[in-house]
Amino acid sequence: MGLIPQVKCGRCDRSYSGLRSRCPYCGAHRNKKGKRVSDGDNATWKLVIGILLIVVLIAAVVVILVTSLGQKDQNNPTGDDGPNINHGDGVNTTPGDDNNDEENPNGGENPDGGDPDGQNPDDQNPDDQNPDDQNPDGEGNPDDQNPDDQNPDGGEDKPPIASGLQVKSRYANPVTEFTVQINESQEVTAIITPSNVTSVPVWSSSDESIAAVVAKDETGIKATVTGVAKGTVTITCTVDGISYSFLVRCNGKVMK
Repeated sequence: MGLIPQVKCGRCDRSYSGLRSRCPYCGAHRNKKGKRVSDGDNATWKLVIGILLIVVLIAAVVVILVTSLGQKDQNNPTGDDGPNINHGDGVNTTPGDDNNDEENPNGGENPDGGDPDGQNPDDQNPDDQNPDDQNPDGEGNPDDQNPDDQNPDGGEDKPPIASGLQVKSRYANPVTEFTVQINESQEVTAIITPSNVTSVPVWSSSDESIAAVVAKDETGIKATVTGVAKGTVTITCTVDGISYSFLVRCNGKVMK
């Protein structure tokens, strides 16, 4: 059952809403061929009952709203968000108020908002300058120069020092001994570690009358050992305090 009456089309005999002026099925005008459908109920009572239901719903909503407002007023009789607390200095604060820290309770400015003297004591250095800006002695920063940039002795960097030494010959590397004849010469070469050492090796013979050793050039890297008389000598090469020695035998035969 509905509040809107139904009518029956006089042409197609179908029921449709009484709000329509034409039949939605065949298009016939209601005022000419349409008639009201009898449903056995009183349409007036239906309308009255519907209105009463709407009124009851509205009244229920109003009662709920009034009840909610009344409970809120009982919880906060002062009408504020919370009870006022008097600190005894004429300023009331309310718990939960986010702006309590914005004003000084003594009537002054916020101690965190600015300096009471009108300026921030941290804005200026008491000495009007940063003590780190200048050297106390009136000169530049002693850290401006790297003490490692210059040699403390005032000279250039020290050359590398030899850490290892060996001697090789044409037939052996390293050489431990070899034999020559009288007037025969054999070349030997010093092998210094590291290779960039610029120190000049010094060659020596334990007995120049049996075998003599002479450097070939000013670098001293290469030297020549020459047999003089029959016998055995020790040839030594020294560089930066490191020495290397080997034996040389002269068999007494004269090389022609």
